[in-house]
Amino acid sequence: MVSDRMAMVLALLDRASAPNGTGGGLSMTACAAASTALGVDGLCAVMGTGAGGTVLAFGAQAISAALEDLQFTLGEGPSLEAVTTGTPVLVAEVAAAAHRWPAFTGPALDLGVNAVFAFPLRIGAIDLGTLTAYRTTTGPLNPGQVTDALALADAVTLTVLHRQSAEGAGPDDQPGPGWAAPVTYRAEVHQATGMVSVQLGVSLAEALARLRAFAFGRDLLLADVAADVVARRLRFDGEDR
Repeated sequence: MVSDRMAMVLALLDRASAPNGTGGGLSMTACAAASTALGVDGLCAVMGTGAGGTVLAFGAQAISAALEDLQFTLGEGPSLEAVTTGTPVLVAEVAAAAHRWPAFTGPALDLGVNAVFAFPLRIGAIDLGTLTAYRTTTGPLNPGQVTDALALADAVTLTVLHRQSAEGAGPDDQPGPGWAAPVTYRAEVHQATGMVSVQLGVSLAEALARLRAFAFGRDLLLADVAADVVARRLRFDGEDR
């Protein structure tokens, strides 16, 4: 059974999904209320699971967005693991997870993230994205908070899908006006991956790996490297430059 605080958040989301909803359910007010109910310092939900990246659908705190950017650049982390396994990934102490995500752990700690909790967004067996929450202090979610987070994940999934359907957006389209700002939208990565694939004569999977390695080796975001490739400021011609 969800808590009273989370019940209020779910009511906002339900109202946003109604035919005559006001759209307030995906507001920052609702996100802040959800964070309070879960006892976390921030959270966000992203839609998308493929190599091309994700669209931020709920939440816009700087650290939450940076955490998603970090995982996208490195290709590892709790959100990606939650998508892969289809089960929640609950990490009460990020510093103890270095063996699990060796590239992710240090930068996450640098962001001030000391505990992280990722929940897959799913419809049946179909993976749609993740809901990820973090704390600046270590410690697990209690059973009630886990229940609240699972309910929130389900509600956000349904709300976002309803909006996407109402706005006529396809799975690769940018969000419409009712969505949160798409700070983690990665359309350019698709294009850059294709360009690098042609430049190096390699598969798309290897081209994406080369892009990730280039970004990681220079402490850059993958999205920024992709933008340089698309703008032809950067080429991969056997020797990454």
